[in-house]
Amino acid sequence: MPRRGHSRLDPFVPTGWDIVGKMIDFADVEESSVVVDLGSGDGRLAIESNRSYGARSIGVELNPILVDISNRKTRLLGLEGVSFLNADIRMISLEGVTHVTAYLTSEALKRIEHVLLTAPQEAIIVTHNYPIPGWRPVETLDTWSSSDARKHRLYKYIKGVSAPTQKSSNTTQPTLINLKKILNTLNACRA
Repeated sequence: MPRRGHSRLDPFVPTGWDIVGKMIDFADVEESSVVVDLGSGDGRLAIESNRSYGARSIGVELNPILVDISNRKTRLLGLEGVSFLNADIRMISLEGVTHVTAYLTSEALKRIEHVLLTAPQEAIIVTHNYPIPGWRPVETLDTWSSSDARKHRLYKYIKGVSAPTQKSSNTTQPTLINLKKILNTLNACRA
């Protein structure tokens, strides 16, 4: 249930497991990666990027029930280096992140563009089925999913190459939640 004053950007529609693996591979995730999944749902992408690749992963999800499910899965699997944040993705800063994943509509992606622009210049952003309006993907991948018997398209962006030139804006942006404290905790898990 969204908190008062917060509206959902998109409904929860889980990404099929075969597409999860393809998204992680397409994003070139590796052990040194810091992955943030925006609208992480039941946590499958953040969990899989940690379990299969050893990446530090953060899932950001508005629905507290889905965050609880994600945390339970993480504990059950005995994973370290994965964290889930119950927060509105419109309020997150992506500073210090190497990879961003999202299964959100183009309309929702447009509404969080200010968040995507906080990612480092070299950050890789992969979206599922929907492009980021106004951004140029560096690569696309059409792939078949056996879980729903449909074709899916993945879009890969590199923030410094794909994002439109930033315009100065007179509109005040909200104060964003910095993920550094969570990243420091995940780093401590590796020590």
